Parts: sequence; C-alpha cells; structure tokens
Amino acid sequence: MLFRSVTVNRNRKMAANALRVAAMKHHDPRLSVLATSVELDAFTKVKKAIDDMIATLKKQMEDEVKKSDYCKSELQENEMSIAKTSDEKASLEAHSAKLSEDIKGLEDAIAAAKAEIEQLRVNLQRAGEDRLTANIDFQKTVADQTMTVEVLKKALARLAKFYDESLLQKNAKQTPPVPQMEYKKSAGAGGVMQMIEKLIQEAKELIADSRKEEISAQAGYEATVADTNDSVTALQAEITSKTKAKVAATKEKQETEADIADAVAELEGLNKYNAELHADCDYVLKNFDVRQKARSEEIEALQQAKQILSGANLS
Repeated sequence: MLFRSVTVNRNRKMAANALRVAAMKHHDPRLSVLATSVELDAFTKVKKAIDDMIATLKKQMEDEVKKSDYCKSELQENEMSIAKTSDEKASLEAHSAKLSEDIKGLEDAIAAAKAEIEQLRVNLQRAGEDRLTANIDFQKTVADQTMTVEVLKKALARLAKFYDESLLQKNAKQTPPVPQMEYKKSAGAGGVMQMIEKLIQEAKELIADSRKEEISAQAGYEATVADTNDSVTALQAEITSKTKAKVAATKEKQETEADIADAVAELEGLNKYNAELHADCDYVLKNFDVRQKARSEEIEALQQAKQILSGANLS
C-alpha cells in the first residue's frame, strides 16, 4: 500500500507539472487551477475536469474555425461590394460630367441660334430700309425722267411748228413765183431737234433700265425675306429641339447625382462595416494558426496528464 501511495503521489506531481508547464507556455490560468486540482482532488473529479476542459478547448477551436471562415467570407464579400460600388460611383461621376458638358454645349448652341435669329432680323430690317430707299429713288427717277420726256416732247413740237410756220410765211412773200424746191430744215434747227430727240430717247432708256433694276432689286429683296424667314424657322426649330434635349439632360443629371449620393451613402455603410469586420476579425485571422496550435498543444497536455493519472489509477 505504501508503494502504491508513493506511485500515486508521483503521478499526481508529474501530471500537475505537465499542466503547469502547459499553463506557463500558453498563459492559460485554467491549466494552473487544474494542476492544483490534480494535486488536491480525487482522480475521478480531476479526470472529469480534464475531459470538460478538453471539450471546451475543442469547442473553442471549432468556433474559431467557424469565426475564421465567417470573417474571410464576409471580408471578401464586403471588399467586392466596395470595389463594385466604387466602380459604379466612378462611372456615375463620369456620366454626370459628360451630361454637364452636353448641357453646356446645348446652352451655347441655343444662345448662338438666338443671336443668329436676332442678327437675321436686324439684317432684314436694314434690307427693308435699303429697299424702301431704293424704291423711292426709283420712283423719283421715273417721275423726273417722265417729266423730262414730256417737256422735251413739247419743246420738240414747238420747234417743229415754229420752223414750219416760218417756211410758209417766207413762201407767201416771194414774187414772182420761184420753182418749188424740197424743204430741208436748217442745219441749226436740225441739230437742236436731233439733240432733243436723243435726250428723249436717253430718258426713256433710263426709265426702262430703272424699271429693270427695280424689278430685279424687288425680287432679290423678296428672296432675302423668304430665305431669312426659312432660316429663322429652322433656327427656332433647332432651339426647340435643343431646349427639349437640355431639359432631358438636366433631368438625367439630377437622377445621376441622386444615384451618386446613394452610392456614396452605400460606400460609407460598406466601409463602416469593413472597419467593424476588421475590428472583430483581424486578431482571429492574424493569430488563427498560432491559437489553433496552442489549443492543440493544451489538449495534448491535458490528455497526457489524464494518461498519467489513469496510469496512477490503474496501479
């Protein structure tokens, strides 16, 4: 019996020492407590405590494996969501910038079309004023030349009558009769009358040329009016079209800005969750292998202690 008692005490000390070594190595006070129990408590109670601690360590190892898998999965999904949302945000921002350029281009085009319409109307007004002035000049020219023709015709008729009456009076005074001779206007009379006739012809030609020019100028003015009206109509249609496009682009930009705001809010949430995940998971992931190995060694030390105690029990 004495031999058996010595063996039991020796086994208790060996088991307790093994547990204390493991406690110091892994900084686990539970092993220190258990070492003391080995020295003081009954084997059955100690073995039960060892089995419970082994079960606890194994459960912790399993939980840590699940936590590691969960952390890896959540971090991967979170980082993929951050990358995807960041890409979407960048795409939305690029689209918003493009819409801003489009809106600016439409505004510039609308302003240019309005300015062109205004210039066309100014030009048409000036053309109308020039046409009115030219028409007044035409009417004055025709009136002046018509009056000139009438005056010259009267002068020509009086000259002709004067020279005819002078010839008759000359013939009546002649005695005895002289042989009839063919009447010819004097060189002076003929020259004056020819000059008048030439002036009449030139006045008529000036009237005719003026009328041709007036007709041509009026046709040109009417063509200018028609072209201007067509241009104004086309520009007004362009303004209407571009105004509608601007309204649509502005609405789309507002929607895009709202989507950007949503993306920013989503990124804030994802980044916040990412920080929470790292706070919760970084230690586990960084020390996973070390902690798993340490628990395995603790379990091994516990199993060794139990075997020592079992040997003592069987002795």
